[in-house]
Amino acid sequence: MTVHLFRNRWYRLYFKLLDSFGQPRCALCLLLSQIEEGLISTLLGAPDQRRKSRVSLKTLCVPHKSQLKKAAADDASLLPMLKTVIRDLLRQLGHPPKHQPPNWSHWLRQSRAGCPWCGQLLSKERTLCRSVIQFLDDTEFWKGFQRAPLLCLDHLEKCLSFGPNGKGFERLLNDQSAKLNELLNDLIRFEATGTKEECKVTALDWLADFGAAPSVSDGRVVLSSDEDSIPTELLSEEPADGSAGDGCDQEDLLFEKEKLSRKVRGLIQRLNELETRAASLQYRVAVLSEDNKRLEMGYTGASTQARGLEKLVRDLTAEIKTLKEGNAEQKSEAGIINDSTAAHERSNRQ
Repeated sequence: MTVHLFRNRWYRLYFKLLDSFGQPRCALCLLLSQIEEGLISTLLGAPDQRRKSRVSLKTLCVPHKSQLKKAAADDASLLPMLKTVIRDLLRQLGHPPKHQPPNWSHWLRQSRAGCPWCGQLLSKERTLCRSVIQFLDDTEFWKGFQRAPLLCLDHLEKCLSFGPNGKGFERLLNDQSAKLNELLNDLIRFEATGTKEECKVTALDWLADFGAAPSVSDGRVVLSSDEDSIPTELLSEEPADGSAGDGCDQEDLLFEKEKLSRKVRGLIQRLNELETRAASLQYRVAVLSEDNKRLEMGYTGASTQARGLEKLVRDLTAEIKTLKEGNAEQKSEAGIINDSTAAHERSNRQ
């Protein structure tokens, strides 16, 4: 994928966010879930990968231990680490601490702050939230964000916690307000009529999606210094070899090329959709034309039959009229004959 070609992490993050907008869930939750899956995969990977991660099972929080347990249910790669934890705990049991153990308030206060994964995820989460607001200044990113589903409640509040920050923050407010109003109207309609039942699932997903990272207000989580601040604009990072000149220019050109390529692909996709729609309309027109021809032929046949029936009616009417006139003449002749016969009989009697 072209995104992996960028040495600039902000460029990579820009396109990762842009790609996540096409998925049917909160974009930030999706990326954090992928990061979390990567951490678990690294820990369950080859021994050299586990050594590279430098994470101890004992330091993980209970939710992450549970996720690791599910992922390693049919995987024996976690057994060496489990044996190490057991040995450490046996040594601890053999040499218990002489100082007073911490009380329960210490454990409750510390919560998940000591988990190395939670610290990494929170650092990434802050970077993602601030990046969304910053990247929304870009028109193409803004168009992609408008097509994305709602940010979940947690990430929306975390984005808002950074405060007004120019055009990007205003676009965030406008987009999320419109989508929340639409969701609220759907819920009201669902309560009243029972239609659009899927809005209930959407609202529940919005309420809670990804929940691996601790709260932003937890001061015990140490944030990485390189993730704590984001440049006000997308600036190229210096290459590893130190040649900042041509390398930065090439990186900038590659970034702009990727943006233009995505725009062209979007236009081509839109053109293909329009062509498909036009072909469908043409087929529909052809079907309607055939139906129209059949109707015209049927109309012509019906008209011919109607004219034939009209002629038959006229002929029958004329024949009936002729028969009536013939009957009248016969009745008149019969009356004359009767009168003559009656007169003849009267003359004979006289």
